[in-house]
Amino acid sequence: MIVYTIVLFLMFFLGLRYWRLLSVSELNPWTFPIAFALKVGMAFCFLFVYTQVLGHGTLSEDAGVFMRESRMLYDVFWESPGTYFKFLTGVGETQPLIATYLPETTHWDVGAQSLINDNKNILRVHSLIHFISFNSEIIHALVCCFVGLMGVKQLYITIKPMVFIRKEVVFWTLLLLPSVFFWSSSILKEPFMLLGLGLFLRGVFHDDSLRKKWLLGIIGGLLLLGFKPYVIFMFIPVLLFLLATRWLPKFKIVGGILILTVLASIAFSLFPGPREKAIHTISRKQFDFVQVGRGGLHVYADSVFYYFRTDQISALHRDHDTVWLKHDIDAQILKLGQISDPVPIHLEADGERWIKYFENTQSNGFIPVTPINNSYRQLVKNIPEALYHALLRPIPGDPGGAMNWIAFIETVLLFSALVWAIAQRKKLNERETIRIAALILFAILLSLIIGWTTPVLGAIARYRIPVYLAILIIAGILYQQKSKTLKHE
Repeated sequence: MIVYTIVLFLMFFLGLRYWRLLSVSELNPWTFPIAFALKVGMAFCFLFVYTQVLGHGTLSEDAGVFMRESRMLYDVFWESPGTYFKFLTGVGETQPLIATYLPETTHWDVGAQSLINDNKNILRVHSLIHFISFNSEIIHALVCCFVGLMGVKQLYITIKPMVFIRKEVVFWTLLLLPSVFFWSSSILKEPFMLLGLGLFLRGVFHDDSLRKKWLLGIIGGLLLLGFKPYVIFMFIPVLLFLLATRWLPKFKIVGGILILTVLASIAFSLFPGPREKAIHTISRKQFDFVQVGRGGLHVYADSVFYYFRTDQISALHRDHDTVWLKHDIDAQILKLGQISDPVPIHLEADGERWIKYFENTQSNGFIPVTPINNSYRQLVKNIPEALYHALLRPIPGDPGGAMNWIAFIETVLLFSALVWAIAQRKKLNERETIRIAALILFAILLSLIIGWTTPVLGAIARYRIPVYLAILIIAGILYQQKSKTLKHE
């Protein structure tokens, strides 16, 4: 397996060096191979953290789940190829099939609360990689590092014409931005999100032919929809804003914002059903994430879950995936598919057994968030808290480990670069001003969604990658290089 892994690595490495389609001609031909090697090194760090630090010897958290459950999906192929392709495409997939072939998965079927189950898509991708990986986590990491690097390539192609900064600096800054470097070298969804984001932004901002812009934009949008749907949803107002600025003869930015405000006001006033559904969805996501972040044990009990806190788990007997009480205990009821508050219940130790659904310890980075509880008024009140959490945390003193310091340093450096760029700003033309306004709008909207729903600092650092990239692009557009020798390459 070691020899096989080395051979695959060399195929990627040499392909990036000699197949010009995979790199960018204006950069040194060894740039992309070296970048790939660095990403693979970071992938080893990711696997170490998720295996030795978080998993105590076993690949843990989402990474472990994705590997295990994608293997289950891959095994379906050898049992029933036709059923595998139903799962792979979603055409013909039914609940009885899931119950028969994927009964032990927890991420495949997440119920009706999810509009788009992006977990399915990452499981599908990893099930395909299993055909060449022989269950090796490293092989999965190699493929994901390549995908993430292609995302950096698309971002570079998009951003380079927009900034007056040396091309090498642009590329290596995008590659080595800590959150991008770490998470896009993982076996999670971020490499595919990064590729989708790069393609979508290229379709929106780059000066390609109209046909190519549409093609790249659609491919990028579909990748975002499949792996991080909340990101593409936040681009919808941005696209409306950009369209408005093209139609307006003057006062483009103010007019575009006014048009968005009017459209949003009309939608919220005339369509209460979709408005309430949107608020309910955000509130539900927050509720579910808080339950996961706090930790504990969820078990099936007919049409409800029983929820036991982490300090109550010692009061339970265990036999594989079933649990029952050692003695009477107070627990909580969570109704399936609903967002109502937990209902206290006193359970008696009568020998009844329940099936374990989900168990985890409280996240080291868990922070309290103000409950939204399906209230539009509370949603608005939570805006400052949401922006603070999404843009600035973690800070010193927050719960969590050493990763918090890396995220904090990244935040300090990023906003310092933004302040420096503002201080050194050039005179912007209308096109640049509109682009900055669009990116600010996107960053605010995405930060709100993240801050409203996410009570775990590590997850915040992952989810806000597009926000930090938008801020980085804004800084690049603003900055005016003082050197007279620099040309806009």
